[in-house]
Amino acid sequence: MIDKFLLLAALLTPFGLANPSLAFDPGDLDRLLATQECPECDLQDAPLQQAQLQGADLQGANLAGADLSGASLEGANLSGAELSGVQLVFARLNLANLKSANFGVRQQGENKIPANLDSAQLRGANLNLAQLPGASLRRADLSDANVSSANLGGANLSLATLTKTDLTLSYLVSADLRSATLKTANLSGANLSNAKLNKASLDVAILDGAILNGADLSDGKLIDANFAGASLANANLTNARLEGAGFSAANLAGANLTGATLKNGGFNRANLAGANLSNADLTNAKFAIADLSNVNLTGAILTFAYLHSATLNNTILNGADLEKANLRSAILNGASLIGANLEDANLINTQLIGANLTYTNLTGCDLRASNLDNANLSHANLSNVRLEGAFMLHTNLNQADLSQTNFKGAIGIDPHYVRSRTIPQ
Repeated sequence: MIDKFLLLAALLTPFGLANPSLAFDPGDLDRLLATQECPECDLQDAPLQQAQLQGADLQGANLAGADLSGASLEGANLSGAELSGVQLVFARLNLANLKSANFGVRQQGENKIPANLDSAQLRGANLNLAQLPGASLRRADLSDANVSSANLGGANLSLATLTKTDLTLSYLVSADLRSATLKTANLSGANLSNAKLNKASLDVAILDGAILNGADLSDGKLIDANFAGASLANANLTNARLEGAGFSAANLAGANLTGATLKNGGFNRANLAGANLSNADLTNAKFAIADLSNVNLTGAILTFAYLHSATLNNTILNGADLEKANLRSAILNGASLIGANLEDANLINTQLIGANLTYTNLTGCDLRASNLDNANLSHANLSNVRLEGAFMLHTNLNQADLSQTNFKGAIGIDPHYVRSRTIPQ
């Protein structure tokens, strides 16, 4: 194959049949194939399919529009190279230096030609500060690569492998990462706004401080991923697997987590205002001091969940399972818990002003010092509930089960009406 390229270069020298329409310099092509060294060379549109260029020095070279499909560039130095519109399909670039290389879209007349690295091998490659906007890296392997601070806006990385890849501070706005593998990848501070990550695998990935506003992570696998301080406003995480994932101080306002699995998840101090967590599994999840105002938790599983001092104003918890949950000092003013299960839950000092707890199961619940002013507990099961010191002025206990309920010191309670199961309005 090399002899073929040498013959082509010889035919195009001043002593042969020079072709002025060729973009590349035939002398530069000759030098590259003969010596593997051609920094700053002009190799635009050069035909280098299947070329063997392992360890080649192409620093700062102009390879715009070059065809390097199937070429071997392992360990090559392409730092600062111009690679707009380059064709690197099935190319081998493992451990190559591509720092600050430009893989931008090439304009040819009215046509825009993106760089194509589909199925390329880039394991351990250095792509720090590389420009790859709109590039195609479908099924590419970037395992252990350094892609920090790179521009991949609008790039196609669907089905790509990015295991242990360093993507810190990278720009991935509107990138396509559907079904990509990003296990243990580092995306700290990366911008993935509106990115497509449907069915992507991000187990144990680091995304602290990352921006994922409007991103689609539906059906994704993000077990033990770290989203501390990340922004996921209006993100789509429906049916995602997030067991053990950490979202401390993260912004999930308006996010859709319908049907997501979040067992043992950490949401302490997180903002989930207006989020949809209906039918989500939040068993043993931590929400200390989190904002869950106006959240939809209909049918959610929150057994053993820790919601100490959380804010759940106007939150919908109809049919939710909060057995043995800790809601001490939580604020649930105006919340709806119709038909919810709060058996043996801790609601000491909880604010439930105007809350709707009709048909709720509160068996064995601890509501000491709680505020139930104007709360509706009609038809609720309050057997063996502790309400010592609770504020219950205007509380509706119509047809509630009050067997073995302790009202000692409760404010607003009339023993006569307790016996008749009703407190006057």
